[in-house]
Amino acid sequence: MSDPDLEQLKRDLVTCTRLLVMADILDYSGHLSARIPGTDHVLIQPRDASRAALSAEDMLVVDLDGNLVEGEIPPPAETAIHTGVYRNRPDAKLVCHGHPTLSTTWSMTDRTFLPMRHFAYKHPEGLAVHPDATHITTREQGDAVAKTLGDDSACLLRAHGTVLVAPTIQELLMDCLDLEENARTLLVATQLTAGGGELRPLSAGECTEIGRSYSRSRHRPNKVWEHYVHRGTAAGIL
Repeated sequence: MSDPDLEQLKRDLVTCTRLLVMADILDYSGHLSARIPGTDHVLIQPRDASRAALSAEDMLVVDLDGNLVEGEIPPPAETAIHTGVYRNRPDAKLVCHGHPTLSTTWSMTDRTFLPMRHFAYKHPEGLAVHPDATHITTREQGDAVAKTLGDDSACLLRAHGTVLVAPTIQELLMDCLDLEENARTLLVATQLTAGGGELRPLSAGECTEIGRSYSRSRHRPNKVWEHYVHRGTAAGIL
């Protein structure tokens, strides 16, 4: 990968990180990473650097075993989440591990994380919940998370957070926002029907049809990205 492309990838990770802090998907913790194309190395942010003040110069490089290749500051304690996914999912280009409140709440109930909003069509059967509620810090734990994730683009970590995989930075931002918005809608719909009435999530057939309609146009990830970049710029976080 040429140096200009690598520098742009670093800047994109920084932008996405800051926007996800603004959206309360990340806070003082949580992290994004990107596979460096054509290598077995991964860009990831330092363990302790503020997500709200992250810069391209802060980014570290680790190998697929989590060993530090470039940089002097330790990587996140849960780098094993990212390296586990990259080892087991050759298609994975970007990974986000966050702690969004509403999505995470569904990992602590016996209720399925049902698709309510049309953009949740990607998960017609809900999300798998990884049963390990501890910090994911070992290779074995990282591989176990990847097994729970399977071929899906997202899963929940019990009482902990979320793991998302995406092919582009724009889709990663969009999917992180969509997941939490679906959780918010599901919570409100559940409250509205608590005293009676029927919860009406999207059916498998509806998810298929919605997926087809989305496949006819790929502009939405870029549209969401541009909107939030403008919001972040106006708010002074970019």
